Amino acid sequence: MKTQSSNVIVAAPFLSPFIKQAVLGYYEQNLLDKFCTSFCYDPSNKFSKLIDKIIPQLTRELNRRSFDELPKSYLKTYPYKELLRSIATKKTNANLADLIWEWSELSFDNWASKYVSKSNAKYIHVYEHASLKTLQTAKAKGIFSVYDQPSQHHSFFTKVAQQQLALYPSLKSQQTSLLLDEKSVKRNARRDEELAAASMVLCASTFTKNTLSAGGVDANKIKIIPYGFPAVSVQKNHSTKNKVVFLNAGTQNLRKALHILYQAWRNCNFNETEAELWLIGKMDLPEDLRKDLPGKVVIKESIPHTELMDLYKQVDVFVLPTLADGFGMVITESMSRGVPVITTQNSAGPDIIDHMKDGWVIEAGEIEPLVKQMKWCVENKDSLPAFGNAAMEKAKHWQWSDYRKKVSQIAVENSAN
Repeated sequence: MKTQSSNVIVAAPFLSPFIKQAVLGYYEQNLLDKFCTSFCYDPSNKFSKLIDKIIPQLTRELNRRSFDELPKSYLKTYPYKELLRSIATKKTNANLADLIWEWSELSFDNWASKYVSKSNAKYIHVYEHASLKTLQTAKAKGIFSVYDQPSQHHSFFTKVAQQQLALYPSLKSQQTSLLLDEKSVKRNARRDEELAAASMVLCASTFTKNTLSAGGVDANKIKIIPYGFPAVSVQKNHSTKNKVVFLNAGTQNLRKALHILYQAWRNCNFNETEAELWLIGKMDLPEDLRKDLPGKVVIKESIPHTELMDLYKQVDVFVLPTLADGFGMVITESMSRGVPVITTQNSAGPDIIDHMKDGWVIEAGEIEPLVKQMKWCVENKDSLPAFGNAAMEKAKHWQWSDYRKKVSQIAVENSAN
C-alpha cells in the first residue's frame, strides 16, 4: 500500500535491466509512486494477446518488456507509439525506423511531463533523450530531478565516430551515417538541455563521468553508482582443455569496435585447435568486414538473454574492445559466471576489473593491444580458470541489491522537504 512517502516517479520509455533495478529500489523502500513507461508485456493482458496473434515475430522482443516483479498498480503505460517503433525496426529501413524512434521518444516525454505536472511528486528519475519537457516541468514545480545517463557524453562519441570512419571508410553505411547527420546534432543539443535542467546526473562509471565533465557538465552534480553484478552462478563447463573460446555478445557495431575485433582475430591467426571466436548479436556492420574470418568463427544473431547467460558456461574469455560504453553490462554478466573479460578503458572496466588478476583492461581503438592480450590468453590458457574464479569473487561484493539501495538512498536524501 502506498503512503505519504510514495513520492518518486520514474519515467523511461524503454525497460533495460538497470531501469528495472532502479524502479525496484524505490518500490522496496516504499518510495515509488508510479513507473511511467511505454509498454510492459503481460501475457494475460488482452492487448498483449492481440500483439502475439497479429505480429508473432515480436513476441520474443516484447517478452523482454515484462516486469513481473512490480505490482501492476505502480505502472502507467503509453504503449502504442513504442510498439510502432518495434514494428518499424523489424519491417523498415534504418532511416525510417530512426524517425519513428524519435517521434515515439518525444511523444513519451510530452505524456510523462503531463503526468508529473498533475502529480504530488517530490522526486523524479528520468533517462537520456526522453525527458526534456519532464525535467522542465519538474524544475518549474521545484521537484528534485535525477537524470540517468547510461552512455558517455555525446561529444566524446562524436569524435570517436569521426575518427573511426576516417580510419576505416568501409564502416560507412546507412547505420553509421545516423551517428553524425543533422538529426544527431539536434538530438545532442536536446541532451545538453536535459543535462542542464537536471538537479543531479547519475551515471555508472568513472569513464562516463569524465566524458560528462569534459562535455561541460558540472562535476559536482554528477554521481556514480555502478550497475550491480547478477547473482553469481558457478561456472565451470569450460569449452575444452585444448582450446580457448572467446565470446563477444551484443550489437555488432562501430561503438563496440567489432571491426577492430575482426582484424585482431585475423592478426592472431589461431588455428582451430588453439581457439574459437563466437560472435552473438545483431550484425550492424557491413557484412564484408567479417567475410572470410580465419579459423573457427561461430556467428549467430541475437539470442534470448537467458540463453546468453547459459552460454557463458561454455566459453573461456569474453572480449569487448569497445570504443565507448557507459558501462558494459556484459562485463558484469560474464564475471558473475566466472568468465574473465578483455575490455578497454572506455567502459566500466577500470572500475571493476583488476588488470591481470580478474580480467584485462587495454587501450581502446588499437588493434595490437587486443592481439597481444588474446594471444596471452591462448598461451596461458591454464591460468584462465583462476582469473574466472577471481572474477566471480569480485561479483559477489556488488550485487543488484546494493545498486538498488544506493539509488533509493539518493531519493531519501533529496525528497524529504
